[in-house]
Amino acid sequence: MKGVVLLAQLATVALAALALWSIRHELSEKATTRGAWAVTPALAIVVAAVLLIVSPGKRYELWVAAIAVGLALGAFAGVFLKINQDIGQRLLRVPRTWDGAVVAALLLLLTLARVVTSYLMARESGKFGVLGAAAVFLAAYLAARYLVARFYKAPRAIHLDMIRGSNPNRTLVA
Repeated sequence: MKGVVLLAQLATVALAALALWSIRHELSEKATTRGAWAVTPALAIVVAAVLLIVSPGKRYELWVAAIAVGLALGAFAGVFLKINQDIGQRLLRVPRTWDGAVVAALLLLLTLARVVTSYLMARESGKFGVLGAAAVFLAAYLAARYLVARFYKAPRAIHLDMIRGSNPNRTLVA
């Protein structure tokens, strides 16, 4: 059983790394599809779910609070994203933003911390579920940020002709 949990946690590390890699379009300011925007929060939710499942401390009230705060802060961050879109090609683009990449990097660090503390250190867990709550907070942040950007900000965004994977080097308008 312990081997299965280790494999699940290593797969979680790989998924968290993939989530960090999938948000690179925000750092490079390149236009990408709506589906590519959804990959990062989807992977973050899967990673958080696995971390909650393997969490030795089952503190549901902490997890619910982390979800609520993450959703609120993510929605707040999503409102302030400056988005342009190409309606015909269904592309979205934002200026360089760091919050999403930082959150994805923190999620990767949490998954690495779970593997290190569970299998490489002889440390007993405090059974508080803090690591799982932190992962849920980060996943909720990314999910709410995406939902607000996609369904609230994008329909109000200015249309620019864009090419997928390129930066049109035009000023974005809020």
